[in-house]
Amino acid sequence: MLSRVANSLYWMSRNVERAENNARILDVQLLRMIEASDEELVGGSDWKLIYEICASTETMEQIKSMPSYQEDQLVYYLAMEKSNFNSVASCVKVVRENARISRDHIPDDYWEAWNRCYLMLKEMDQQSCTVQEMRLFLEQVKLTSLITQGIVESSMPRGVPYQIIKIAKWLERAEKTARILNVVCERTRERSVETQSEDYYYWLAALRMTNGYNAYLKMNPPQMKPKRVLAFLIANTDFPRSIRYCLAHVRQAIDELEGGKISHYSWELYAKLDQLQEEFKEISIDELSSDEIMDFLNDFQNGCNEVGHIFSKTYYLSDSEINSVESSQSQSMGAKGITSMKYKVEHTNVFEYETIVDQSMNSIRLKPRTDECQRLLSYRADITPASLTKEHIDIWGNHVETFFIAEHHQHLEVKTTSIVSIQKSPFIHRIDYSPEMNAIFHSQLFGEHYLAFLSNTAYTYLTVEQMSQIDRELGIMKNPVQYAIDVMEYIHQHFTYDGESTTVDTKAEESFNLRKGVCQDITHVMLGILRCKHIPARYVSGYLYVGENSALVGDAASHAWVEVMVPGIGWVGLDPTNNVEALESHIRVGVGRDYNDVSPVQGVYRGGSQSLDVKVSVSLMDQ
Repeated sequence: MLSRVANSLYWMSRNVERAENNARILDVQLLRMIEASDEELVGGSDWKLIYEICASTETMEQIKSMPSYQEDQLVYYLAMEKSNFNSVASCVKVVRENARISRDHIPDDYWEAWNRCYLMLKEMDQQSCTVQEMRLFLEQVKLTSLITQGIVESSMPRGVPYQIIKIAKWLERAEKTARILNVVCERTRERSVETQSEDYYYWLAALRMTNGYNAYLKMNPPQMKPKRVLAFLIANTDFPRSIRYCLAHVRQAIDELEGGKISHYSWELYAKLDQLQEEFKEISIDELSSDEIMDFLNDFQNGCNEVGHIFSKTYYLSDSEINSVESSQSQSMGAKGITSMKYKVEHTNVFEYETIVDQSMNSIRLKPRTDECQRLLSYRADITPASLTKEHIDIWGNHVETFFIAEHHQHLEVKTTSIVSIQKSPFIHRIDYSPEMNAIFHSQLFGEHYLAFLSNTAYTYLTVEQMSQIDRELGIMKNPVQYAIDVMEYIHQHFTYDGESTTVDTKAEESFNLRKGVCQDITHVMLGILRCKHIPARYVSGYLYVGENSALVGDAASHAWVEVMVPGIGWVGLDPTNNVEALESHIRVGVGRDYNDVSPVQGVYRGGSQSLDVKVSVSLMDQ
């Protein structure tokens, strides 16, 4: 599985758990507002408790200091606020977006459930919704989370995607339980000093926030003894939201992921988990003071964050420290930087023949791909004169449509209309090229597997003299990932985009000497350089969206760029024409060794010469 898919599954699962947790915590507070008789408690300390768990007291004070402050605004910020990356609504959006990326790896029912929840959110008037409407939304989020957890358990194979989802879920749940208990301990200690009495109402809230009230009553006398509640939520081995239970299941899922073996790259993760589990063997809740319990919970929260960091590093995921906006309590959204775009692409090829053509056989590669970052939502090909098409997948995984026109014609029009959704995040500049990746890169198996993309073709061949010039200017390659970026920047600086200087048959050797050409030529040159350095690289054909005031070039017709194989990561796109990573503006259609493998239209006919007019339109659609 590509690390990008694993990354999407991981943050999808963490945000499912976060959305449910925050929805339940907020719902508990709304219920307490109805039940509590102490107006001062409800108006002050209660909201302080909730904001310390889900946001920050500084944020709460900022909201309360607004001239038009109403208590509903405190609810709105935690439930619906777009700028709050940990609001329930924001988490739902992240879940839905990451589910879109990984739809091929999750059950359809899972995607549909969260998509319905997202559509419910979109239909709400989020700016003026009432507290009652927000409560209905929170109930829907909790219900959707429980339903989709059941879908995962009942219909997902116990493979890598399943284990990643479980690891993310248990990590998020353990950290949230620890945070709730830490804040409640702090609040009850303060209140005990102020009133000389223990406030058991907070412990009831802690149980409700963790959905553990009923389970606690079945296992304990109906008394809110603080130490019993703490022991239940920290050390119980049977309750699915206790810290110890969650940690054990993180370890179990990692064992399944690793096949029960500790490898050279996973030992650090195992060591940290073993350290945390060992601390549970040494702890006795009854013997600890409030300060010692809080220290333990603080250390555990830090340990959870460290486990998440090591897990991300071990499996090449986007680490939360880089890939997210941190809230005041270091909870991260896990998907910042991921941009989702939806496009409509219209591509028209018009052939005019000098004489009447009595028959022609044609093939087109114009159907966008569906993969972990791009999804084809709809596609239609209209051919005039009318003809039936037969579709197959070529050796490179491209969609090829073939059609035969037997009738006489002097005009041929092929128009395709596609709607594509793309979701990608900046990636290549964050890759830490590890010794393990380097070992894979230099292995014989790696070279044999990607041999087709290591061998230069007639289109990508560069002379020894040309490569010597590159070596003098770029120096010795030490890190293939950084070298690929350096090559892209070098070509962008030294080559000019010029549509008049080359033809469709121009080779890289000639383009290199001209130092100009179109995206096809520039891409061929970059492929030639990378392959000479034994870096697997492939040609990508597709479309480029250029918005208003954009400096990007290459949208007049089909666009071309390079994809580099990064060990342990997968194919990463680089656009040397524009000196950018190929992200949400790049719509992928075909991949191959060079232009000849992905030519949009190919064919043979019997008749005179021809002229071709190409029109491409890429427009941004509302999500």
